[in-house]
Amino acid sequence: METASDNAVKRQPGVNVRFDSMYEATAYPVAMTSDQRSRQISAGKSKVFGIGVIGCGSMGAELAAAVGRNGPGGIPDARVTALLDVDVEQGRALAESLDSRPGSYTEQVEFLAHGEMDIVAECASQAAVRAHGAAVLESGRSLLLMSSGALMDPELFSELTSASNESGAQIIVPSGAVGGIDALRAVQDDLESVEIISTKRLAALEGAPGFADWEGKEIGEPVTVYEGPASEAVKLFPANVNVAATVSLAGIGPERTTVRVVADPESPGNVHEIRARGGFGEFNFRLVNRPHPKNPKTSHLAVLAAIESLRTLVNPGLRVGT
Repeated sequence: METASDNAVKRQPGVNVRFDSMYEATAYPVAMTSDQRSRQISAGKSKVFGIGVIGCGSMGAELAAAVGRNGPGGIPDARVTALLDVDVEQGRALAESLDSRPGSYTEQVEFLAHGEMDIVAECASQAAVRAHGAAVLESGRSLLLMSSGALMDPELFSELTSASNESGAQIIVPSGAVGGIDALRAVQDDLESVEIISTKRLAALEGAPGFADWEGKEIGEPVTVYEGPASEAVKLFPANVNVAATVSLAGIGPERTTVRVVADPESPGNVHEIRARGGFGEFNFRLVNRPHPKNPKTSHLAVLAAIESLRTLVNPGLRVGT
């Protein structure tokens, strides 16, 4: 049975939210008019896109480094124009490392006042989405969200989608550290159950509120540290299970999506298993991801998926997938 929370955050006709994966992307959302689509496609062909980045840590730095780079893994026809981070030195260091020499800001007003910025990539945290997401969309810039867990808050989801529909700007949720998002979306109305099992090493879970009871304890074998709805999982593991939020948004909602978080000292990486069943049949996906070299709490695939999503926005053309 669907709950109000599930209905609040599920895909709805006219809601300007897009789900992308590394090799699949949706068409332009129905909330955009044909004129808006034409202008966006035209802009992609006639100018260099300005990219703003919120969060200058390991994820933001890798995404920023890909912008403007030609060749494999790069995003040509774009340049980073503005950075936003509460850490002055971190923002300044990233700005100085980029050829585009973007402005580095600690205040939202200054960041959004930068004129040469078309798209903003959030690479920080759920708290950053709450603090800046609506303002970015209200300014007319499309928003790429890596911290999809923030969308599990029905009030914030409503605020962001309302701002998106008012301005015509898009909200883009990359597939992150999982695959199969296109399949989930295709069978969304025929799903009966969805389960995601996330297995990580202890270092990847340290500091999470949901891991507090296990901190400092010796764990010599796989232990389930959480099992329950995705809506609670993203609160207890805000830096670890954004994948649960993305799967929920593409599927049957946060209350009906079951999440199991497993701490395993011998895990081969950040492992995510998705199991879905319904009238269409069933499918199982298992991804064994390498942790990001500078941030073990997340998978390297997550930032690669964000880079690919940004590339599809900047360089419209052939799209493969649902």
